[in-house]
Amino acid sequence: MKQDIIKDQHRSGPPTVSPHTHSLEKRPAVTKPLGSPDYLSIGSNLFSTLLLRIASRTSFLLLGFYLGEHFASATVVVLVLESFYISELLLAPLAGSLSDRIGRKPFLFLAPILGALAALLLLLGASLYPRPDANHVDIHLLFLLLLILCGRLLEGATTALNTPASLGYITDITIGSDRLRARVMTAFEVATVGGLALAIPFGGQVAKWMGNWGFFVVIGLHVANLLVVTFLVKESHHRSHETAESHGSLVESLKMLRDKHIFTFLPAWLSVNTLVGAWITLIVIMLTYPNPAADLRHPHQLLYGGFGKDLATMLLGGFGLFFLIGMGFWMLILPRLRRTTIMSIGLIGLGVCIASLTAINGLGENIASLSTSAHTTLWLLLPAVLLGVLLLSGFTPASLTHMAAISERKVGKRGAVMGLYSVVLGIGQLVGASVGGMAVDLGGFNGLMGFSVVLGILSMISVLYMRRHKHDLLQ
Repeated sequence: MKQDIIKDQHRSGPPTVSPHTHSLEKRPAVTKPLGSPDYLSIGSNLFSTLLLRIASRTSFLLLGFYLGEHFASATVVVLVLESFYISELLLAPLAGSLSDRIGRKPFLFLAPILGALAALLLLLGASLYPRPDANHVDIHLLFLLLLILCGRLLEGATTALNTPASLGYITDITIGSDRLRARVMTAFEVATVGGLALAIPFGGQVAKWMGNWGFFVVIGLHVANLLVVTFLVKESHHRSHETAESHGSLVESLKMLRDKHIFTFLPAWLSVNTLVGAWITLIVIMLTYPNPAADLRHPHQLLYGGFGKDLATMLLGGFGLFFLIGMGFWMLILPRLRRTTIMSIGLIGLGVCIASLTAINGLGENIASLSTSAHTTLWLLLPAVLLGVLLLSGFTPASLTHMAAISERKVGKRGAVMGLYSVVLGIGQLVGASVGGMAVDLGGFNGLMGFSVVLGILSMISVLYMRRHKHDLLQ
């Protein structure tokens, strides 16, 4: 009956509002808060995301070690590894739209099942061909690559199912509470980044002690995730006539980009995701280029080559740690400030990072030849880098909160809107790694910083436009 009344109201026209207010923007969403928040279910949903991220990144590391030991050419390896994003980009909008129709939990439930199946395929390939001969293309090599390709596509599908459903769930259970939404969205990003950060040392130890059999650990993580979803996560969304009429496809979901609030925010969102993708993918590679080849290619750049793998990964881990600390700080501040204010502060932090890192990069040829005065300058500049990271960390939770506010205005399409998170994240990773890689080839570490400046400017233009037109004041 309630749904019929809502449909009648829609057919009879928009509700009466102030002449200065657009009626479409004030139309209430169908889904309403389900009462007092179930913090056990919320926490379990976040823990599910953490487990999935640790499992997927551990699997990636195990596969990377396996391929790196047996494949001299990186071209085929990169194509196979990057196939992860094909299924994520194609399925994330579909999963988001379908979760608006049949609920969030089925997708949260299916994700770890696909993840476990993916790990099983990768384990099968590594077990059947422990020492593949990549120099001779035959039926065995093609079958191995097919197994790995299928595994990576399934891992992309795992993320594609989980992320839109998780974000749609958060949006459902925080309707009417900006403070709770800001905190839970920030916690989601902490779980995402924290899972990726924890998986680096964890996956290294798993690979060291178990080798390819470490994929059983990945399967175990997915099984634990499945149990968490089954017994602790409650459904947050219930099917209605409005959502039943939705159609889930990449084209349909991308049509939502025509919404002015999404379209004007897209440059900022995509630029920052591209930046993060470039930094995460390329910084360790740049730091660990062997000398003297690195110094000959891009001389007088301290952060281009000459670092050991342990030191390089420790530096990246420190970056991730301060990023997590910063998001914890912004969790408390986010509800009190305009979202574009926090985004602007984050971009200022990006500028501080770029300026400080560029200055550090010009201190010497390599870490072993630094003078005493250069060492002193280095220790003075490092706090500025960390400050910039802390400020930058507020951009992502503010962005997620903004997308949740936009999705709340989309009756029956909240999951589809939040599914765009995975699309933009995947595109950002691909563009960041490819275009950022070309920038590194041209200018070394300074090339990456120049690329970052361009992305920061594009993002700031988008944020200032949103602020001027008060798009960030949507509730």
